[in-house]
Parts: sequence; structure tokens; C-alpha cells
Amino acid sequence: MQTRHGILLMLFFFSAVSFSERSVLSIAGAPIASDLGIGDVAMGFLFSAFGWAYVLGQVPGGLILDRFGSGKVYGTVIIAWMTVIALQGVTGFLSPVVALISLFILRILCGLISAPIFPANARIVGEWFPPSERGRAASIFSAAQYFAIVLFGPVIGWIAHSFGWTYVFFFFGIVGAVCAALWMNFYRNPSEEVDGKVRTEVELKRCEKGKKPRKLPWKQRPIVMLLTNRMTLGIYIGQYCVTAITYFFMTWFPVYLVTEKGLSVLEVGLVSTIPAMAAFFGQLWGGRFSDDLVARGIALSKARKAPIIVGMLCSMSIIFAELAESIVLLVVIMSFAFFGRGFGGMGWAIVAETSNRTNAGLNGGLFNMFGNSAGIITPVVIGFLVQWTGSFELALLYVGIHAVLAILCYAFFVGEIKQIPMDHGEAF
Repeated sequence: MQTRHGILLMLFFFSAVSFSERSVLSIAGAPIASDLGIGDVAMGFLFSAFGWAYVLGQVPGGLILDRFGSGKVYGTVIIAWMTVIALQGVTGFLSPVVALISLFILRILCGLISAPIFPANARIVGEWFPPSERGRAASIFSAAQYFAIVLFGPVIGWIAHSFGWTYVFFFFGIVGAVCAALWMNFYRNPSEEVDGKVRTEVELKRCEKGKKPRKLPWKQRPIVMLLTNRMTLGIYIGQYCVTAITYFFMTWFPVYLVTEKGLSVLEVGLVSTIPAMAAFFGQLWGGRFSDDLVARGIALSKARKAPIIVGMLCSMSIIFAELAESIVLLVVIMSFAFFGRGFGGMGWAIVAETSNRTNAGLNGGLFNMFGNSAGIITPVVIGFLVQWTGSFELALLYVGIHAVLAILCYAFFVGEIKQIPMDHGEAF
């Protein structure tokens, strides 16, 4: 196995672990709510605590990546993350009020610490893989968010059912320690392994790092150029719409199965893996489909947009989920919708295509900040809709509308996908 493929495998596994921990509150949501005595709206805010911090940490995290490099930052993040995860397990032994406050604070810390992970993934893929392979490489680490539910969903359900929800966090603390050991021992700088072309790019980057960032006119500063460019702004907004679908499945979908469909926590841990598996294969297929279009001579913009538009058309089917009269049909509809989300998950490949070498972290941070704003808004809005109506009917419509908006955004607003030339200077 080539070194870059081994590194991609580590990115996949670490991303899966990170996303799995985010789903603990959803899969074990019912017992947590019961133990702490909280309702739907409070649970919605607890769901969103991670998202608030995760979003706020994106731009600083991206700038830290551009300043110190992906390898060092990634290792530091894993060590800090595993510590905070283990502390969340301790909250289960506190009084309900203190536990709720402590858990909320620790979820915020976890969001801040996790912020650089996916921008670093995209940055590492950009350094290690040529353009003809970036679609597949980005789809592999992006698919980790779905495989996380498949791999760890049943484990989370079993631990929560057999031992209690606090022990799930202890489990992930141990897994985090394993991840830290793997990264520290096996990650290498691209210049040590790859061919001359990539080595030259790395060395240029090192030379640029030694320079003090020069003053730039306000309009030429990277963050301003990224936020005022129609293409990148459209990509950011489109990612918000796409990610809203993900956050429904990560937060309220298991609760929906328990409260409206009468499944047990253990059953939810198993059933929720089916749509996640569909999304996982959709993500891999979408990346391969896009790279194949590029190989056939299709313009890069069309090759990257096509899977997104097709995938969002599939995701719109979630609107009809409430019409399902059986669990089997419901799971089929939800799986088709989540498959579409995976198939259309080309966002990180697009980030790799549009990033300037010295500002890849900033571009990825802004992209992830916009996308994961859905992690703040979606859980809370759905909580209010469920409490107001007493059902998930409007909540599913809310999620489906985001698929429509994503199609409109990429089809009519983004335009040509290309790299934005930017000078090496102060980001702000």
C-alpha cells in the first residue's frame, strides 16, 4: 500500500470516530433526557451545543492549519478530543442540573477542538493526491460520517442499553487514545514519499511559511475574496443546505424512531445503520462517478455539480416518509434519501479544487463553518416543530426543502468551479 493510501485510511477512521461520538446524544437521547429530566427543546439545544462551537472554530482552525501544518495540528486535536470525550462520561455521576450544565459546556469544548479535522482532511488530500484522484479521495474521508453510524451505531446502542450512556463516552475516550498513537507513529510529511512535482510544491509552501505575511489591501485579503466571490459563496450556502439533511439523521432521526415508531434504543442502534450504509455507498459512488466524468473529458464544473444535483433530487424523497405505513417502507424511503445525500457529497472535493495552496485551511474552514451552521439551526428548529405540532411531519418537510435549495444553488448560482488566485498575505 502506498503511504498516501495509508494516510487516507487513517483520515477515514479518525473521521468516523469523530462523527460517531457526535451521534451518541441522538442514539442515547431518550435515556439521557430521562436521566436529566429535559424536554424536546432543551434536547435540541444540547444537540446544537457541539454545532455552535464547531462553527465558531472553523476559521481560527483553518488559520492554525495554514500556520502550523496539518500533521502537528491533527495530532494535537486527537489528544485534546479524547480527553474531553472521557470527561463527558463523568457527568453521568453528577446531579441532573450539574450534569446538564457540565455536558453542555463539554459539548462546546468538543466542538471547538474538532473544528480543524475536516479542513485538515481536505488539505492533506490536496497535498497528497493529484486532481484526477481528489474526487474519490475526498469522497472516502467524507463517507466516514456515514460509516461511523454503521460501525459504531450498534456499539453505542449496546453499551447504552447494557451499561448506561456514560460508558459510551468512556469507550470513545479509549478509541481516541488509539487514534492518537496511530497518527503520532505513522503520519509523514508528503515531501518524504511523493514524486518531485509534489515535493516542489511542498518546498515552495515551506519557503512561503518562512515569510512574514505582508499587508494587503482589504479587498485582496483572502477571507474577503472568499466571502465576496460568487462561486465560493454559492458553494458555502449550498453546503449549508446539504448538511441540514445530514444533521437530521445525526440528531433527530433516532429519536423519531423511538418516539413515533416505538423502537427501543437497542433496535434504533441497528435500524439507523441501514440509511447510513446507503449514504456511505452513495458517497463512494458519487466520488467515483465525478472522477469518471472528468476522465471522459467532461468539464470539471459539470463533473462536480452533476452528483450534487442528482443526489439532492433523491434526498427530496424524505418529504414522503410520513406516508410510510410500515417500518420497512420507512427505512427504504429514508435510505434512499440518505443515499442521495451521500451521492451528492462532493463539497470537500470542490474545496480541494478551489483552494489556493497557502489558504487551503481558511477556505476549508469557511466552507465547513457555513455547512455546519446547519448543526446549530436544524436541531433547534426541528425541536420547536416537533413540540409545536406533536409530530415530525413539518420537520421532514423542512429537511426536504433544503435539498431543493441546494439544487437551485449549485444549478444557477455557483457557476464555474475553479481555483481563486490569492496573494500570500494577512487573512484579515
